Amino acid sequence: MGCGMSTSQRAEPARGSAISRPQELIIQIPRPELDYNRRPIRVEDYELDRRTLRAALTTMADYIDSHRQEITVITVGGAVNTMLLQNRESTHDVDFFGTNLDNDQRVLLGEAAKYAERRSATPLGAEWFNNQTMLWLPPNVHRTVTDEALRQDQVVFYKKGLKLVAAPWNYAFCGKMNRLVRPDQVRRYDLSDAVSYLRNHIQKHGGPVPRVRVTEWCRRYQKDTNDNVMRAINDEYRRRYRANGISR
Repeated sequence: MGCGMSTSQRAEPARGSAISRPQELIIQIPRPELDYNRRPIRVEDYELDRRTLRAALTTMADYIDSHRQEITVITVGGAVNTMLLQNRESTHDVDFFGTNLDNDQRVLLGEAAKYAERRSATPLGAEWFNNQTMLWLPPNVHRTVTDEALRQDQVVFYKKGLKLVAAPWNYAFCGKMNRLVRPDQVRRYDLSDAVSYLRNHIQKHGGPVPRVRVTEWCRRYQKDTNDNVMRAINDEYRRRYRANGISR
């Protein structure tokens, strides 16, 4: 998942019926299953390739459309890499969030995800579509990232009923730096992902990006970075694109 937790730890105006206003008290999707001691039950996850993800999201979109709704969610992490950037073959889940959603819409998304899981020809896992990342976002950051993602409008998936847009590239970039400063949390693809996210930001907004601006991003999104991490990212950026991604 985009927040780096394992499964063991673990829109737009509607057409038709009225929907309540977006709420600050966010429900978890899917709801965790508990054992007799009220401890979370470990959920098995699976590697989901691009075709499997597209088929499952298409089933979700059809389900939501059958309820006369149109929902836009923001996604970050493996789904973006697998479906949009296509620099990864698979991911084990789709992380979604967005303060544009209300809890009625989150419930509908959860129902649609369960429906897609039942209909899928290949196993998806009970938490294949979840909002775990959202539960770790401070409310002010959640609102900021939602607004920026909707303005950026980088479409990861769309079919009538459901639209997924990527989180802002600079937010995703800061999220990777936040892991890279913690050696015990780093995954083999984090440096490569950071470079890809920075590249997409630069292609849209120009670059290289001054170090002071990178530091400001991280402060705004409440993520960590340091000079060593920025230097490693820039070295890899230069190796890949023969130009600086981060400047002094």
